[in-house]
Amino acid sequence: MNSYLVWDPKSGEAIAFDTGADCSGMLELVAEKKLRAKYILLTHTHGDHIFDLDRLKEKTGAPAFVGEREPIEGAESFAAGRSWSIGSLKIDSRLTWGHSKGGITFVVTGLAQPVAIVGDAVFAGSMGGGGVSYADALSTNRQEIIALADNTIIAPGHGPAHHGGRRERAQPVFFLRV
Repeated sequence: MNSYLVWDPKSGEAIAFDTGADCSGMLELVAEKKLRAKYILLTHTHGDHIFDLDRLKEKTGAPAFVGEREPIEGAESFAAGRSWSIGSLKIDSRLTWGHSKGGITFVVTGLAQPVAIVGDAVFAGSMGGGGVSYADALSTNRQEIIALADNTIIAPGHGPAHHGGRRERAQPVFFLRV
């Protein structure tokens, strides 16, 4: 399972995406780079993606946000289409349900390449599956992920990232496997 930390190097502000089973690596990176976690954004609420949410919130002081179709205690619900920003980076949310009832993809712009943090909508090399509805998963993936610019880095919930049309690394993005 992957969790991601994206930051703006000028402001030192960061956003955590999912927590995984253990957010220790993310917390170490925040301390090492002297970052300030401003938000925690959740792609969906399956246990392997949110297990360490309480700890990450406690250690960073950052508020957590989750799509309105999957409300959970400790996270503020939002409607897809909401945006956040840290420094010069902008993060837009897109509804990519089907694997889960409220899956959200977050698209980060302002880096060398756009990055789409897709949770389990996409696994490395395959679709994340239609746990709720295969037809809806396929449809929302086509509309909200596959339609992104060719150079968009796809950051899946499981497995390595796909770097789109080019093989450059978009920094600063860090992903942790748990």
